[in-house]
Amino acid sequence: MMESSNKQKEDINYEIIPEGTITSVPGVLCCSCHCGIRKRKDDISVILIPGSTACSGVFTKNTFAAAPVIICREQLASNRNINAIIINSGIANACTGSEGLKNAKKTIEIASVYLNLQKDNILVSSTGRIGRQLPLEKIEKGIACCSKNLSAGNGHNTAKAILTIDRHPKEFALQFLYDNKEIITGGIAKGSVMVEPDMATTLSFIATNISISPGILDGILSECVDDTFNCISTDGCQSTNDMVIVIANGCSGAVLNDKNSPLYGYFKKALHITLENLSRKVVEDGEGATKVIEIEIKKAYDKNEARSVGKKIANSVLFKSAMYGEDINWGRIAAAIGSVDNIDSSNVDIYLSGMLIMEKGMAKDYDEAAASALLKERNIKFIIDLNKGNATTKILTNDISYEYIKINALYKKQK
Repeated sequence: MMESSNKQKEDINYEIIPEGTITSVPGVLCCSCHCGIRKRKDDISVILIPGSTACSGVFTKNTFAAAPVIICREQLASNRNINAIIINSGIANACTGSEGLKNAKKTIEIASVYLNLQKDNILVSSTGRIGRQLPLEKIEKGIACCSKNLSAGNGHNTAKAILTIDRHPKEFALQFLYDNKEIITGGIAKGSVMVEPDMATTLSFIATNISISPGILDGILSECVDDTFNCISTDGCQSTNDMVIVIANGCSGAVLNDKNSPLYGYFKKALHITLENLSRKVVEDGEGATKVIEIEIKKAYDKNEARSVGKKIANSVLFKSAMYGEDINWGRIAAAIGSVDNIDSSNVDIYLSGMLIMEKGMAKDYDEAAASALLKERNIKFIIDLNKGNATTKILTNDISYEYIKINALYKKQK
């Protein structure tokens, strides 16, 4: 199956790998097990990528950044050769003060012993309830177990183990051929609640077998995250633990050290496709969601205005409730748009899947039966035309249901 093609100096075909995951990338090993943080589910994972690597990360902007986020930033500030990521689910290690920081560092120390790595070569990540300290004895038990059972066949299990109250694992991998070298990018992610379009709540771990300079990887990752994970929302709530980590091990033999190389554009597109698919899976798995809604903002003054309008609509509880009820109620969309500064309401048009439902800020006659049928679909698209400039953006969101309230009301009872 071909995702897309990119014609520059040669034809490049991006091929989705069936049942692809992070271990679709050669040289990547994983293991997950149950160490006792959670009642029954696997709750600790190790991702191992041996050898010389280049790593880049993007993290939450929340001022209550969790201990693992702080430690990962410190690690990457001094070293980009990352060989392992230790991930626990069930406890977020956020709002845990100096003890939480010590526990994150101790997790790295423990992993360095069992994996025979330098401490500088290890990152940590956590997800779960905020305010609880990590049980280090259980963490060590889990790392010891995982270190003995690392395998390229464990990618799917690790994709499940990093979940909290997500319903489905999120995995994706693709490959393309460049200069007779097979380049593969694959990853896993978690997230379905506390997802807001500003480094949306997620843990996402990506591997690739390209060799790339850290500076170039930083730029590519930042741009790709901005157009993918920064453009999704389930409930408008920002998290403390967000991170997207990319590790390149160079096993393909393809080298990218020059932004002017044709490989720059090819790899950037591969990473963008990977993050786009993973971020969409986060929205599709939104807590209790029954609809996936794409909001395209056209002809905005600039990208910031386009994104502001998209966010206002995506985070409107009234709009999301109407979508769950399959009620077009375009007035709620108009109200959300109007809450953004410097919008000329007399120029705004609203479309539902190509059907004009509001024109120049006023009601428009439309086929209500056809509109009702469109709202019954799983995937819905709105186009907001501001008729103002040339900027365009897309925000992906979902509806809000009774199930969302139930799941989050009972969050502490997760297994």
